[in-house]
Amino acid sequence: MNREEHLKETFPTEDGKTFIQSLDEFNSKSTLKKLIEEVRSPEYKEKMINKNKEYLKNVGMDYQLGFYIGENIVDNYLPTLSTDMIHSRKVIKVSEKDEIENNRLDDEWFNSCTHERGNSGDKEKWEAYFNHNKMLERKYLPQTLECVFSLIRIDDMNKFKEGIKESLWNCDMCSYNIDEDKIEITNDLELGFTHIKFQYDPTTNQEIE
Repeated sequence: MNREEHLKETFPTEDGKTFIQSLDEFNSKSTLKKLIEEVRSPEYKEKMINKNKEYLKNVGMDYQLGFYIGENIVDNYLPTLSTDMIHSRKVIKVSEKDEIENNRLDDEWFNSCTHERGNSGDKEKWEAYFNHNKMLERKYLPQTLECVFSLIRIDDMNKFKEGIKESLWNCDMCSYNIDEDKIEITNDLELGFTHIKFQYDPTTNQEIE
């Protein structure tokens, strides 16, 4: 049973609620209401204004430049696989055989979940699905991801790399090592380009025990 079949089997519920009605009921629970009220309060607004003022006071241009270069890398260079849950603009198509097997493992794990809070399904089935995804990464993703830009002036390399790391981490799609000491940045002064290279890292997004 895949996700679509699960929803069709589950909804409407015994009391006649559709998926949207059940979602609305969940969203109307007191905990969520309290959270929304807090976010809309004048105190929260003042808190966020002060927080952002402090950010602007302390942030450096090299960090911000690195962050937006990272956004450009996500938009124009970062590859994902067609079997991934989240896709970048550069999608690498896996073979039909690999896609069928990946879907089978995904469905087996998904169907082992009870969909109750704290239940993550059968551990062995999850590991089989997870390891298959890692195998596909090694098989299809380029080992080296090279991004080329017009010459970039960087005064603080560490802060610049911190910005890149933050951006790529936030995208939830990166399978490359983004530790500052593993990001390679070189300038081609003859042709006028800055090259930024990343290496594939199979431990990225590794399962946490």
